[in-house]
Amino acid sequence: MSSLSDQLKAINDKTASVALDRKSRSQIHSRSLIFDSKVAGTQDFDFLLQLGLEGLDELSDIDSRFSRFRGSLFSDTSVNFDRNVQTKDMLNQINKNIDAFLNLVAPYYVLNPSLKALEWLVRRFHINIHNTERFILTALPFYGDAVFVKVLNVIPKNQIPNIFSWLSGYKDLLKTPPSSSIMKAFYNDAPLFTLYSEYILEQLSNGTIFKEQLVFYLSITVQLLASLSKKIDVLNETYLPLILQVIGNLLLAKDSKYSASIRDDTRLSAYSLISILSSIMPLSLTLIQSLTESILQDIAHAWSVNTSRQTLIVLGQLWNFNQQDGYTISNTTFSKLAPTTLLTHESLIVELIADDYKLAKFLFFYFANTFANPESFRLFKLIPVAQVDYATVAKLINSNIDNEDNRRIIISIIEVAGNALTDLYSPDQLSQLEMKLMTTFGSIVDMELDVEGSEEDNADVESETDESDVLENLDSIEPTSVSFILSQNDEQFFKLVGVLLKHLRSASTKAQKSIIGSFTKRIFSSPDSAVTFLVRIALTPSIPVSVAISAIRFLKIKLKEVVTQSSSSPLDLYLLIPILLLGLNDSRTPIRQAFIALLSIVRDVTKTNHQGKKKVKSTLFLESQIYDNIEPSKRAIIPPSDAVILVDLIFENVEDTILTPTAINSLLFHHLFKSTKNNSKKFGQLIVKTFILNQWSLEFLSVSFKAHIWSIVSQENEYGTDDRFFFLDTDLSNYISKRSMIITQCREAKIDFFSVEKSIVGLVGGISSSDKNSAKEADWINQCLESDIANLQIVVNDRVLKIFKDFKSVDVKLKIFSKLLELLVNNSSIEVDPLETLQHLDIDHDLFLAGLGLVQIGTQIPEQGLAKRRRRSSNSTRQAMVKDDISNIAGVHLRKLTIVLDILENSLRRHTRTNGLGHPDLLKALFKILTDLDYLGNDGNLPVLYAQETLANCMSLVISTMKASEEEFKFDSNSIRADLIVNSIRSSQSPQVQNRLLLVIAELASLAPEIILHSVMPIFTFMGAHTVRQDDEFSSSALQQTIAKVIPALATNGTSSITNEIEFLLTSFVTAFHHIPRHRRVKLFTALSKTLQVDKSLYILLFLIGQQYANTSNKIRSTECVEFTVSFLKGFSAIEQLKALNQFTDLWKLIPTTPLDPRSDEYKQLSIRSIYGASILALNEEGLTNLSAGLLNFIESILKDEVTGYTTASLRTKIGLVLLDSQVQDSEVNQLLSEFGKVTSFIIMNLDTFNNSAVILSKLYKLLSTFMDLLPLNYFIDSIIELLDVENLTDSVSIKVARNYVILAGSKFENELGGSNDDEIIYSSVVDKLLPVLVKGIKANVDVELQQSFLNTFAIIVDKFGPQLATSKDSSVLVDALKAATSENCLLSSEVEVIISSIGVIGNIINILGVKAIAMYPKILPPALKIWESTVSSDDEESAKLLQTSILVLISCLVRKLPAFISGNLESMLIAILTSVYVDDGLRSTVLELIVGHVDLALLLKSLSNVWTNKEFYTNDNAGNLGLFLKALELTIAKIEKKSAIAQSTVFMKWFIQALEFRHYVETHDNKFDNNTIYRLEASFHSCAIAFVMKLNDKSFRPLFANLVRWAVDGEGASNDSNKLTRLVAFFKFFNKLQDQLKGIVTTYYSYLTDITSSLLEDFSNSKIQDINLRRILLVSLNLSFKFDQDDYWSQQGRFESVCLPLLSQLSNIEDSIGKYLIKTITSFVSNVASDEYNETLVHGLIKYISNETGQNTSSTKIWTIRALKSIFQKMGDQWLTYLPTLIPYIAELLEDDDEAVELEVRNGLVRVIENVLGEPLDRYLG
Repeated sequence: MSSLSDQLKAINDKTASVALDRKSRSQIHSRSLIFDSKVAGTQDFDFLLQLGLEGLDELSDIDSRFSRFRGSLFSDTSVNFDRNVQTKDMLNQINKNIDAFLNLVAPYYVLNPSLKALEWLVRRFHINIHNTERFILTALPFYGDAVFVKVLNVIPKNQIPNIFSWLSGYKDLLKTPPSSSIMKAFYNDAPLFTLYSEYILEQLSNGTIFKEQLVFYLSITVQLLASLSKKIDVLNETYLPLILQVIGNLLLAKDSKYSASIRDDTRLSAYSLISILSSIMPLSLTLIQSLTESILQDIAHAWSVNTSRQTLIVLGQLWNFNQQDGYTISNTTFSKLAPTTLLTHESLIVELIADDYKLAKFLFFYFANTFANPESFRLFKLIPVAQVDYATVAKLINSNIDNEDNRRIIISIIEVAGNALTDLYSPDQLSQLEMKLMTTFGSIVDMELDVEGSEEDNADVESETDESDVLENLDSIEPTSVSFILSQNDEQFFKLVGVLLKHLRSASTKAQKSIIGSFTKRIFSSPDSAVTFLVRIALTPSIPVSVAISAIRFLKIKLKEVVTQSSSSPLDLYLLIPILLLGLNDSRTPIRQAFIALLSIVRDVTKTNHQGKKKVKSTLFLESQIYDNIEPSKRAIIPPSDAVILVDLIFENVEDTILTPTAINSLLFHHLFKSTKNNSKKFGQLIVKTFILNQWSLEFLSVSFKAHIWSIVSQENEYGTDDRFFFLDTDLSNYISKRSMIITQCREAKIDFFSVEKSIVGLVGGISSSDKNSAKEADWINQCLESDIANLQIVVNDRVLKIFKDFKSVDVKLKIFSKLLELLVNNSSIEVDPLETLQHLDIDHDLFLAGLGLVQIGTQIPEQGLAKRRRRSSNSTRQAMVKDDISNIAGVHLRKLTIVLDILENSLRRHTRTNGLGHPDLLKALFKILTDLDYLGNDGNLPVLYAQETLANCMSLVISTMKASEEEFKFDSNSIRADLIVNSIRSSQSPQVQNRLLLVIAELASLAPEIILHSVMPIFTFMGAHTVRQDDEFSSSALQQTIAKVIPALATNGTSSITNEIEFLLTSFVTAFHHIPRHRRVKLFTALSKTLQVDKSLYILLFLIGQQYANTSNKIRSTECVEFTVSFLKGFSAIEQLKALNQFTDLWKLIPTTPLDPRSDEYKQLSIRSIYGASILALNEEGLTNLSAGLLNFIESILKDEVTGYTTASLRTKIGLVLLDSQVQDSEVNQLLSEFGKVTSFIIMNLDTFNNSAVILSKLYKLLSTFMDLLPLNYFIDSIIELLDVENLTDSVSIKVARNYVILAGSKFENELGGSNDDEIIYSSVVDKLLPVLVKGIKANVDVELQQSFLNTFAIIVDKFGPQLATSKDSSVLVDALKAATSENCLLSSEVEVIISSIGVIGNIINILGVKAIAMYPKILPPALKIWESTVSSDDEESAKLLQTSILVLISCLVRKLPAFISGNLESMLIAILTSVYVDDGLRSTVLELIVGHVDLALLLKSLSNVWTNKEFYTNDNAGNLGLFLKALELTIAKIEKKSAIAQSTVFMKWFIQALEFRHYVETHDNKFDNNTIYRLEASFHSCAIAFVMKLNDKSFRPLFANLVRWAVDGEGASNDSNKLTRLVAFFKFFNKLQDQLKGIVTTYYSYLTDITSSLLEDFSNSKIQDINLRRILLVSLNLSFKFDQDDYWSQQGRFESVCLPLLSQLSNIEDSIGKYLIKTITSFVSNVASDEYNETLVHGLIKYISNETGQNTSSTKIWTIRALKSIFQKMGDQWLTYLPTLIPYIAELLEDDDEAVELEVRNGLVRVIENVLGEPLDRYLG
């Protein structure tokens, strides 16, 4: 853009709101966000400021920052603010304030207060013009809301910034832009995205960012990034720097007191952008680090509750996409993220990793760059093993291993990593690593070892190395001779080991043995100590493998040395066998191999010493060191001869131990301990086992040995062995007190204590032959459980779960059971859940009995004084409970009982058939507890409900278990009694307890029905009074189950009739019907009926609910009964329902019609049946009648609902499915029809029986109709034919029955048949059977109501089967029926109802027969029209309305089917239609449209015209009728062809002339219509006439127009009383509309009007005629003619002269109200006839009326003439400037006129117009 363009644009922007003219100012001022532009244009700034302040105050209540604008933008002085006079600095400040306000108000754009405040800024400060960019920016987030359209609407199109030009189209359409358009704009315009991003940055810096803005920016940025994912270069160059800047600012956003969540929203938005960026493009490591630092910059917010999850996810995703090698990053990356911060979210990290979020790489980077922080190691453990870079871990270890502080961390890492890490090291490297870390790894590669010995092993140790170079600083250590087998020397052992390992650290593996040898010689003063030290080293896990193996290698040498150096007697080594066997349990293969080599030395020495038959006395090596101070008598040492056998046995099976350490168990327990000597099992089972286990059980052995011992024995004791008892009084004794010492020993030896403790606990329990020892174990278990040691509790608990079932003694089990129970009741603080443990224990029948014995509440409550009765009374119980201690005891034992019952229930549910719990003894104990709980609950006020519920569950389950068992049980009838349960049910207030106990009754009934026989009635009574009222599924289920099992039990064992029991039960339930929750009734009673058998219960239920219906006067309750029964019956088949109805009628018949004598047998029989009872027998005769009628009405109501329901579950549908389905067996069909017939017979028979009871009789009739309606049509027809035959209608009852059936038949045909009825069976039944009977009945005319019913039903049938009847041989029946319908009995009848029904039949038959019915036409339409005439003067409006409607329908049928034959009656038909005032206008209009569509239009037009003129329809007093006529005429004209129109033009013009006189007619007849009505009708006249004219051509219309002019001027063809002025008004009204429609086409028609027009104008100017309306219409007519003159018609001199002066003469006396019409006409005339000659005439003609020369011109004349000149100059412009000199003198004269109004009109009007045309002031011409 050039500099000039820049300057012009700046000027334009500055002056955009400047308006120099009023119109522009109005446009600018009327732009409003709230008001319509017309309203806005009238508002002043004071009002707008007040409105803005209202909005500002409301906004200030939301955000106090708005209040600061009250003194600037919304100050009182701002009313007078004008941008155009402000300085540049002031404008800059104003714009800053506006921008700040827009930024602040943006979040509230959708609120009304915001629009009020913005309205002020738009209207006063014109922000829609000067601040458009910011206005749109702030509104963009709401682009989909109506407010955005409002913002666009107030911005002028030319002021929309170019960058937002894409919004112009939506501004024009006033529509919101779709999101796709928004995205497209941002995608195509990078500067737009830059602008908005910079705006977001500004918002962040100002603290005015809001959620919708973030969402909008995020959505467009995400879509933009996705669309540019394949254009990385563009993304990097244009967008990435800006997006990264926004991300950085988003992450550093601060809290806002005005928004609680905005800080979280900004951070989450940044996270979303980072996530998208990292997923679509590769990010450099530098960028990843930078983003990470930004995320962690505000560390507190990053890890807050609301953002920590998202922070972890985005960091994980960010680092997961890092593709660069290596894990070395900047030290500042994670500097602000402390490990403790991450660890506080450890559970969240675990959760996210489990949900497959990629956190591993981030965590590993963090771990690698914070190595070796002890806390970050915890994070390392969270990384999935497969995602760890172990090569990097190895590098980290190698680079940090020399730091002593890192030693523990490195060891922990290696332990966690396992093989994945150690596999990266060679054996030598791993060995060196172990030496440096002074530890050992569990998965070391096997080292080569010469287990048999070598020359190297036998060589002199001192020759292998120069010990002076290796062993240093040992002089300070005193020699020792202690035994290191004993745990008491642990401290000295580990001290010496530490010194040794320090010297071995720098030595090679080969040199280790010699260093160890030198070390032992220096340190130990005796070989005993050296050997125990070396053995201890070999079995201590914390010793590196290479050191252990080197120690064993030297130990071999040492043992050989000890043996060879023995001087006195041979030295035996076999006491070492138990200890050396422990080495075979080591997990490391080289160690096991080495110990086998040691055992081979022992074998060799033993066999050398004792191989011969001669006994050799030898010395046992290390006896005192191993057994310490144990008495010799308690040392189980085997003799040498047995030792020889033992070592041989060992080496027979020792090879397996090389492969796996678990083979030691097989070697010991399956070979050595089961070995024999001389076929004596005693050798292995006693001698060998005692020797080994006795030594292993020494409690002072070091934990390095004990750990192996406990592991071996516990593994063997997994399923139980008596060998464990060796340790019962040693290691297990006082274990809890020794536990802390063992923990210390394990820690020093690097042994996992928890594994050790598990092994120790594994020594307890299992299969055993000693109940005494088992009891000790149980005591030990209890001690551990009640200890305060969490891990011990857990391990012991797990062990109990495993071995509990192996305890044989009930007493032993009971100890553990009671301890767990005690811990649970006392709420002891333990780590295990005793209840869960108890629930998982396998508790048998005996233990439960014993357990229940522990918690027998009755035995725990001391009696107050001597009991006088065996059974406690409530009073004694209440007295006992008064004492607090007794109450507390009862409460504790109640809790214990509840727990035991819970456990019992759980056990019963888990093992229904296999636990042996189903036994009467257990049930007896439970019944005892049931009684006790009643006492405690009712008298002790203890919370027993849960215990009762659980007890009931247990009882039910025990009974179910007994039922499932094949064993036969005998019950103690004194203990197991149903009455106890009934008492508990009654006394309990808990529905749950009641339901549970009902289920017990149900189960007991099926197991032992004899127990519950005598308690049935109380049970049923209770269920009816309470259970059925409960609104829950459980109560419903309990009820159903109880009934399902009790009723069969009664049927099997009852002494009375089962029907009586069912009646009693159902009576109890139905009595509570209205108290049962509505949504449960159907399900409950359905299940009840099916449980009790449908045929035995359904009819009783119907009878009982029917009584509820009949006995209530509450309409809501009666409706409930019907609705319930309808829904209830849907659950049963059609046969079941019909059978129930039959059985219902049997019960109904038993209801007496009169009160019974109480002494009668009938009374006695009914009184014992609960469904009748005293309530019915006590009724009087009226009450019995009402009851019977109510029951019938009830059945009729439910059947009626079934009939109208039309659902698949309705009885009607079910009957149809049975009768119409060909697959249904005949037997089922016959059964259904049989049941149906029985009900029908019952009703018909009782019609005679109750002939004298009108109430019951009416109900029977209704029931009969409704019931018969259930049948399918063909079956229904067959069943009613005989009843409809008039020959069989002999009395009033049969007539009523027939009438009901006919009505029902019509209803069925109406509702059940659709448009297409091709069922041959139904059709055949209708045509062959039903229609002849109906026609016969119509002819017979037996009864008026029956006659009407016959006709109506016949009409319906004809309507449904019409097409089939018309095309078949059966049309004769229609002809026959038509004759009957037009006879005196029907159409000519005096009964209105019969006439209407007859017309319906006639119409339907005509619709089918069509022309075939022409023979009957004379008997149809003329009588119908005659009937119509009778309705005109009828006083019965309702009957008249029905008759008129039916006749119009008949007429429509005739018009459709016989249009050619109605011409003779067309006018009469039209009059009937038009004057049927009782018929809806819509129907009449439809009939008229039908006539227009079917009748010849020329004939119709003629008939319509005749109706108006000849029949004088215009005299009708109903404007609606006239409107219908005009609508019909208009439709006719619209459809008539031009040729026919021309032919009927004379007739039409006659009508039109008379129509034009309509106003005169009305005015001369008391103005019976108001002006509005007349105007509306005239408009219709004109519309019809113009439409008709459009059908004509000029040739045919001109004569008609001439006639019309003659009528108007001369009165030719006018009525006698019409006057000329009225005719002229009517004429010119029409002609004006004609001109407006045809424009220039009819201009020449003014030739017929020129003279009359001139004459009229002259008469008006001379005041001969003073009709303002005519004068106005005439001026309008001339104006239209001048306006549409395209052929210079008025420029012809004669015409010009004829009209010019008369027209100008109107200025002399024109009325003010129509002056404007004159001005328009003169102006149009001047414009039309423009020529110099004519203009001169016009100028002088006008001067005449402004000049004072004549002195005749009034001020009004001058004013209107001035206005005419003004209008002419405005219209003609320069063309009339030539006449200005002529006019100037007169204008000057007018400016000095005496009348000020004239002067002002000239000065303010004419002069200004002339000056505008002239282009200069007029003053110099006037001067």
